[in-house]
Amino acid sequence: MTLPPDVEEALSCLPQALARVGHDLCVQWFEPDFATKTGMTLHVGTHLVDVLEQGRSLEAVELAIREGRGHTGHVITRALHQVRVQVKPGREDEAPGAWLVVESSGVDDEGAFSLAVREIARAVGETLEVDNVCAAAVVALVRCAQVRRAEVYLCEEDGTELRRAAVSDLAGGEAPEDTFAPEDDPFRQALALRQAQLGIQRGYGDSLGSIFAAVPLCAPRRTVGLLLLYKEQGSSFSARELELWTAAANQLAVAVENARLLREAKAALQVREEFMSIASHELKTPLTPLKLGLYTMERRLSAGQPLELATVLKSKRQVDRLAGLVDDLLDASRLDAGKLALELAPLEVGQLVAEVVDHFRAAFERPFSVEVPRERVWVRGDRDRLEQVLVNLLENAHKYSPPGEPIAVKVERLVGESRIHVQDHGIGIPGADQSQVFQRFYRARNVSHRNFGGLGLGLFISHSIARLHGGALTLASAEGHGSTFTVSLPRMPPHEVKRLPRRVLLLDEDAAQEALAERVLCAEGFDVLTSRAGADALRRATHLPVDLIVLSTSLTHGPAGLFLETFATLPRARPVPILLAGDARPWWAQEGTSLCSRPYVADELVSRVRNVLMQERRRSAGVTPAVGEGAPVGLLPRV
Repeated sequence: MTLPPDVEEALSCLPQALARVGHDLCVQWFEPDFATKTGMTLHVGTHLVDVLEQGRSLEAVELAIREGRGHTGHVITRALHQVRVQVKPGREDEAPGAWLVVESSGVDDEGAFSLAVREIARAVGETLEVDNVCAAAVVALVRCAQVRRAEVYLCEEDGTELRRAAVSDLAGGEAPEDTFAPEDDPFRQALALRQAQLGIQRGYGDSLGSIFAAVPLCAPRRTVGLLLLYKEQGSSFSARELELWTAAANQLAVAVENARLLREAKAALQVREEFMSIASHELKTPLTPLKLGLYTMERRLSAGQPLELATVLKSKRQVDRLAGLVDDLLDASRLDAGKLALELAPLEVGQLVAEVVDHFRAAFERPFSVEVPRERVWVRGDRDRLEQVLVNLLENAHKYSPPGEPIAVKVERLVGESRIHVQDHGIGIPGADQSQVFQRFYRARNVSHRNFGGLGLGLFISHSIARLHGGALTLASAEGHGSTFTVSLPRMPPHEVKRLPRRVLLLDEDAAQEALAERVLCAEGFDVLTSRAGADALRRATHLPVDLIVLSTSLTHGPAGLFLETFATLPRARPVPILLAGDARPWWAQEGTSLCSRPYVADELVSRVRNVLMQERRRSAGVTPAVGEGAPVGLLPRV
């Protein structure tokens, strides 16, 4: 085939390369600069299959040539470069075949890649806000990568889901998040394998069937998200493109990670400044009256005058307050270091709640109500730490509630879980603050630092203690309508509860009879308390409930009587059944109270004790008593 000699000079000025192939797909002619323009080396007689990768795009080109019709599409060369091919059928009076107009497509050179990276770097230099960096990156990629759309999805910090941070053409078409499904391939594979994956775009109307690449954003220590690049319909990505944009995505991932780290650092600095301000004020508040009180005591002692008890008590209160602030700081430090150790042991939740609330009733002129299930609620917990949680919740309820408003505490027994609800009718917590109240040093916006003291550590520590127990601390609140905090704790398995020893309080004025009954009951696996332990030992032992009292009918006001009076003043969540030991039921006993003979007979004593405990267990199956303010918790319940 002969052509004018100046045609080749004209063709060298065009970016496209021209070739002629026959009906058998063999090359008949090509311009001299064909290899320079396309990277494809041709020879007359070369078959297209020898220079192009097999695939649907090549099949479409072959079919168009054989059928003698026009076609435009993208194909991949054997050198893994992407080229755009336009098929122009030859004239009918010429030999069968077609003209091929070939031009490079995609990003197969370092220039466009470098330009995109420079654009991303410039955006990072202007701002380290994560979403702004992503927005600048997608614009740069669309401009340089010859793609019609780019999107960035970032993993949320808890790693549970992906959030769209930026898209290059947000104003046009349907919202991309309507069809994005990170649990499907290739998104899941790209995140799991940390390698770019190709897929078919779906759900965009006129763009159905176009190719997209899901490129993971891989920072040094973790995958922070996905970069999605969408081609025009009919075009694809070359291997070189995926390699280059994987490198660009990693640069973007580093920028995103740095932006997050900077944001966290700024937030930490702000928290530190707020903490220093609050801590200096809170620590100074008790120190000032403490110094004045000590100065007053020093002056009176120097003058030989007696000290006033009120001055000493005021100073002691300030010391206690100061010690509490220091303890909170130490607990927060231990939690940060992972060194807050728990001493776990069986604990009955209702008894713990009754004790803590009783202390608040004695200290504050406010109605407190307690509701516990009749059946025991056992957990494995650290008593001191869980008491710390309850005290903090009750102190907050008291502090943020108007005088005289009731505070309700309820223990709920669920399958596998126990819950403690502390409800107040105070100022409540704004909705915008509720997700942050368990953070360290956080104070709600409707809390005045002048009127309500504290470091903002109580809820953070309480939340952390609940989580260390395998539970949780949650909140339900409405501003101006009070708050309800709920402590959830896993219950002890039933088979472990059955192995716990039952506790019996044994009171008899005859030391020999008391010792005999104690030996018999201890031999049967009961945990026995007697008056010989002393009232102080009894008070220390009240964190576990007493299941039964074995009481002599002839008990006098001696040591055993004083021991019983001490027990009567201690808080408890439920009435305690009584087994009377004697010949007849005394006048003060309720009708139907169980009796056993005395002097004690071992088999009868054990049988009577087990019978009373069985009756109490059956009774507790369907009864839930409420214990309100001032409601008596008698030692002589109806049996």
